[in-house]
Amino acid sequence: MKRIYTFLTMFMLALMPAMMTSCDTDDWYDDYDWFNDPYNEGSDDLISMARTLNGTWTGIAKSNYKEDGQWYEANFNVEFTFTQYTSLSCNGKGYETDSDDTGYSEVRRFKWYIDPRTGNINIEYIPSGSRYVLDANTNSQTSGFYLGWSDKEKQDLFNGVMEGVNVDENITFDCERVTGRGTRALGSDSVQTTSQGKSYGKGVPLKRIDNNVPKTLRRR
Repeated sequence: MKRIYTFLTMFMLALMPAMMTSCDTDDWYDDYDWFNDPYNEGSDDLISMARTLNGTWTGIAKSNYKEDGQWYEANFNVEFTFTQYTSLSCNGKGYETDSDDTGYSEVRRFKWYIDPRTGNINIEYIPSGSRYVLDANTNSQTSGFYLGWSDKEKQDLFNGVMEGVNVDENITFDCERVTGRGTRALGSDSVQTTSQGKSYGKGVPLKRIDNNVPKTLRRR
C-alpha cells in the first residue's frame, strides 16, 4: 500500500508543472490588454494578416440597430483606416469616416486587435466603448468576413459583418483597398509583407450591398 501512495504522490508532482503552465498561459492570455499593448509575438501568418488589414479601405455599409425595442436600418458610405502599433503587431488603432448623401459626415476613432487563437478581428470604439467582433470562422449573410486578394475583382477586398458585442447593432460592410500593400515601413523585420493571392476569413469576396440605396447616416 505504501508503494501505491508513493507512486501516486510522484505522479501528481510530475503533473504539477504542466498544470501550472496551462493555468499561467490562460491567465496571461486573459489578462493581456489586447487593445492597448502592442502584441508582437504572433505567428508569421498572424502578422501577415495584420499587415493586410493595415491601410485604408473605402466602400459602403449597412447598420441594423435597435433603439427603444425597435430595429432600424441605415445605409452609408464608409472609410476605415487601420494602423498597426508596430510592423509586427497584430493590434493597433484606427478611425472610421461615415457619410451620407447630404454631405454630412462623422469620424469615429477605434482600437483593434486580431485574436491569435481564433483569427477574429475585434474593434472597440473610442470613447463610447462599443465593441464589435468579426468572426473568422463563419461564412453567412449575418456573420463572418473576407480580407485579402480577390481574383475576380483583381484587387484587395474587405467585407463582412461587424457583430455588436455590447451593443444591439450589426454592421454589414463592403470595402476595397485604397492604399497600396506594404505601406508601413518594415525596417529589418524578417517577416515578409503579404503576397498577392492571400486572403483571410471564411467569407466570400462578393458585393453584398446595393450601392444605389440612398445613404442615410445614423447619428451616434
